Amino acid sequence: MFVALALFSGFEYLLNIKINDILYIACLYLLVMLFFLSIDFLRFTQRFRKLEEIQRNISIYVQDIPKAENPYEEKYNEVIESLYEVIQSTLNQVDRQNKETLEYYTLWIHQIKTPIAAMHLVLQNMEDIPQKSVFSQELFKIEQYVELVLQFIKIGNIEADLVIGEYTLKSLVSQSVKKYSLLFIHKGLGVEIEGCEETITTDGKWFAFLLEQLLSNAIKYTNTGTIRIYTRQVPEGWYLTVEDSGIGIKKEDRKRVFEKGYTGFNGRMDKKASGIGLYLAQKVAAALNHEISLESEVGKGTKVHVFIRNYIK
Repeated sequence: MFVALALFSGFEYLLNIKINDILYIACLYLLVMLFFLSIDFLRFTQRFRKLEEIQRNISIYVQDIPKAENPYEEKYNEVIESLYEVIQSTLNQVDRQNKETLEYYTLWIHQIKTPIAAMHLVLQNMEDIPQKSVFSQELFKIEQYVELVLQFIKIGNIEADLVIGEYTLKSLVSQSVKKYSLLFIHKGLGVEIEGCEETITTDGKWFAFLLEQLLSNAIKYTNTGTIRIYTRQVPEGWYLTVEDSGIGIKKEDRKRVFEKGYTGFNGRMDKKASGIGLYLAQKVAAALNHEISLESEVGKGTKVHVFIRNYIK
């Protein structure tokens, strides 16, 4: 703009136009240019704010992108719309694959329940032989693995499966301990339940699943001693703790034990560890508005704490 003004003034000077006239024309030119620049700036500001709003509310669907004002902007809009179409197509494909996988595993779970029920019937009618206890334990483990697969499938949409109600904590704990009684007896482990008299607002099925994952790990990595389950009150709520006297967890593994698929040193010793149990436990705790944490020392055991907020009565 200033270059054009200088050239324009220079030509006027060469044409012997008076300085006052040149200055007048230059000022008039500047005013006109400032007027159009102001309008252009306002339009630019409005478009920029619109783009910022789209960015803040970005989604997988095409937004109301400001209308292009030149072929250059039209081409940009076409590129953006093409990208949205590719993203939507990819998401639809992933969604179809996920649905097919879900259908397959759901069918597999229902089908495998039939041979499990048949094996239970056989065990009930089997004579008391030394191997019967071993068969019962292994069958129980199969059932738990099937349950783990089922909950793993549901965890992505757990909110839709929640049924919130009031439960006595002791009843949920006792139910889970009873479920694992076969493994407690086989390993010769003691179990102590202290307190747990509170009434909590939660989903009974999912809370029991959370507790069962903690019990399963405690039993798996404890060879002798007692597993304690107890509560502790704090100003913000309560802690439910599952404490074992097992092999403990190495320091470098403690921060990662809730990651999906992470088994750590203990998991590498136990070749059958999946690294899924604690991951699901944390997911369930978060969905129930609980928090889960642990402390551990190698050779001295592990304490896993479930923090339950003050909606306990």
